[in-house]
Amino acid sequence: MAKRLSLGKKQLLVSIHVIAVAAWFGGTVGMLLLGLYLKNAADGEQLYYTLLSMHVIDENLLKYPALLTLITGIMLSVWTQWGLVKHYWVVIKLVLTITIIMLGILFLNNWLSYLEELAVKFGFVALQNQDFQSTWLSIRIMSSFNLLCLIVMVFITYFKPFGKIKK
Repeated sequence: MAKRLSLGKKQLLVSIHVIAVAAWFGGTVGMLLLGLYLKNAADGEQLYYTLLSMHVIDENLLKYPALLTLITGIMLSVWTQWGLVKHYWVVIKLVLTITIIMLGILFLNNWLSYLEELAVKFGFVALQNQDFQSTWLSIRIMSSFNLLCLIVMVFITYFKPFGKIKK
């Protein structure tokens, strides 16, 4: 039988998990809003600092809360009655979480760095650059996808659909 958490430890772990999810959710909303705001930049400096702010959000409100969410989610599933692969809803949340994290690792940081380089190199005119436009669109699409996945995961947590995985 797997190790089970005491009620106090479970409540602490759930609290940490919820705080991490809230930070991740807030970072995702912030990233999306700044991504939409970018078109309103008045000059090259504002464009660059908006991108820099997005990079700070990526580093601090996306990466670490996402990893903490993954770790605490795995701990909660393993150390409670839900199990890591006993219920479809847990597996779906795990797959979505890993997918979002991998997309961020593989693409988002590089995209933001690339846009910052273009903003430094071309200033305000970077907004007219086709590569800038397509990368910027990719960031907005990814932020929207991440937000949708996080919202879906909240609903999955409360409704726990699809039942148990049959052996």
